[in-house]
Amino acid sequence: MQIKIKVLFSLGLLCIVSMLHAQDANNLTPVVLNVENERPIIESRNALYAKYLLDGDSVSIAALYASDGKMGCKKGAEILSAVGSWIRSSIKNDSRHLSFKTITLNSDDDLLIETGLAEGKNDIGKLKYSFRYLVVWKKENGVWKLYRDVSL
Repeated sequence: MQIKIKVLFSLGLLCIVSMLHAQDANNLTPVVLNVENERPIIESRNALYAKYLLDGDSVSIAALYASDGKMGCKKGAEILSAVGSWIRSSIKNDSRHLSFKTITLNSDDDLLIETGLAEGKNDIGKLKYSFRYLVVWKKENGVWKLYRDVSL
């Protein structure tokens, strides 16, 4: 009889601790990002992207993406391949000078959502192409990485 009571007591105690833990987890205040504090960081990541394109460094561009990131429908090694093709095309078409202009930057707790305008120019500054983009950024090991990257 004493064993049954001890088992029931232990199970009851376990249930109470589990409920208290779940209640504490539900009451956690989500981290709210201050978007304006993050804006210079995102702009510097965009500048790195543009520099790597100009340098023809597809490996460094691919490293700007999260481990589970996507560029359009491409993911993983497909990103590296797509960036390599883009670099070769931009060299051939003299359009390696890329710039990004962030239009909006919003937060969804631990993600940043950026919309912007990108322009590709030739060596003498003539506009070769432009496109709008939507990027979702997420932190990976404390660094903002491209999580979803879509041209609009």
